[in-house]
Amino acid sequence: MISGLVSIIIPVFNREKLIVETLKSIQNQSYTNWECIIVDDGSTDSTENCIQTFVEKDKRFAYYHRPVTYIKGANSCRNYGFEVSSGEYINWFDSDDIMLPDFLEKKIKAFTSEIQFVIASGFNWFPNEDSKIILEIEDTDNLYADFVLWKINILTPSVLFRKSFLLCKELFNSSMKRGQEAEFFSRLFFECNASQYKIISAQVFLYRQHEDSKSSKNLIYNKGYKESLFFYLFENFKRSEQIKSIELLDFFYDRLLKLFITSNRNHHKEVTRSILKVFYPRLLKYDKLKALELIFLGRVMYVFKKSPQKLRDRWLKFKFNWNE
Repeated sequence: MISGLVSIIIPVFNREKLIVETLKSIQNQSYTNWECIIVDDGSTDSTENCIQTFVEKDKRFAYYHRPVTYIKGANSCRNYGFEVSSGEYINWFDSDDIMLPDFLEKKIKAFTSEIQFVIASGFNWFPNEDSKIILEIEDTDNLYADFVLWKINILTPSVLFRKSFLLCKELFNSSMKRGQEAEFFSRLFFECNASQYKIISAQVFLYRQHEDSKSSKNLIYNKGYKESLFFYLFENFKRSEQIKSIELLDFFYDRLLKLFITSNRNHHKEVTRSILKVFYPRLLKYDKLKALELIFLGRVMYVFKKSPQKLRDRWLKFKFNWNE
């Protein structure tokens, strides 16, 4: 069995109420050859005191402050944690989630000399209701497409990487406000082949759902989130062009069109203009008339800040000749 050092990297910000439970779950791992690198993004509560208690008693824990030369945010903390890590394997983790005791062991056992990363399943966990739901994941030879189409559930805790696989690769995009894990994984998965990864069916973590978690925030329009979403969708549209996947191109066209309507209704000029400037013109080669309609009427909608439902419904029915 492989027995290399695993670096667990956790960004943290004001988690005094939850971080202790997370760190205890790491201490309880059946696989003991790990280091836990915690990078603080500038907490103002007693998070540091909570973490220092673990650092003083267990040398496998290391606590860092995000350097001032790094942009504020969890992405920068994740990237910095990678830089100071010593392990042969890397597993990013979130400060509010829980590792089940065999989290590391089951992943490590799945590695072979060819495998570069192992993906495991977990549970959506609702601690207030004392309930959990399995995050479904099945083996696939088409990891990139199944991931971006949300056919499989892969989250930050899911993946244990061989560190050498990540060297010289761009890690987390520090300018993104949301969806950074999906953007990071989609880049990596697009470039890999089926012999480089293994999916195991075991549920090995609890993905906490609570009022402060990203997945339970309300649906108030957030410009930073939508700008990150546009970047993610457009980059994957371009990847879909490379592999000429009709299913993916239809999917990302649909998502980008809906984002245009939503951003225009919310007077979000940056996203609306970006779609008009770089996405709609890209469609000219697939159907000139449809693309010209999107460009012309889209500009009219932008000027008058209107997004008629009839046009939205009409455009969603458009079919492009993606084989061009």
